[in-house]
Amino acid sequence: MGNNKIIFFRHAQTKIDANVPVSLWDLTEAGEELAQEILESGEFDGVDVIYSSCEKKALKTMSYLADRLDQEVISVKELGEINRDSGGLLSAEEYKEMKKKVFLDFDFTDHGWETANSALDRFKTAVEKIDSENSGKMIMIGSHGTVMCLYFAELLSKKDDIFSLWDSLGFCDHWIIDNGKVLLG
Repeated sequence: MGNNKIIFFRHAQTKIDANVPVSLWDLTEAGEELAQEILESGEFDGVDVIYSSCEKKALKTMSYLADRLDQEVISVKELGEINRDSGGLLSAEEYKEMKKKVFLDFDFTDHGWETANSALDRFKTAVEKIDSENSGKMIMIGSHGTVMCLYFAELLSKKDDIFSLWDSLGFCDHWIIDNGKVLLG
């Protein structure tokens, strides 16, 4: 890691819609309100540059900070969630079981899901590129729970219990890397 402060911000609560691919899901009204409240609070006014996954839920979440700071959001496809667009909608129980399997075996796939290794590799490469293209900046990255947990579990050498890390992560939670040091928000 370079000399940047990078804030990884999970998108707001998602409106589940079985009729559209997961990557096109929007935010719930409550999610929009919470994201707006947090990102317009002034807590992140020092952010110099804003990046986001290309997924609607992350872009919309980051738009509240971008509007406040009069900045553009830079979209980076590789910051997206573990891809599960072709897998169809799973029940809450099936979804949790899939997460457990994905976190136990990084090469596991089912229901058309991208593997954890693939998602982690592309996410890590995107973060390294963002870090190398900036110097001495405060950077906000709007992203997703699964890839953030995979990334931070690797950084913290906590791959043994990623499911608990993921299960405890709420919408609009954030984690920080400041000059190479990991701080859990």
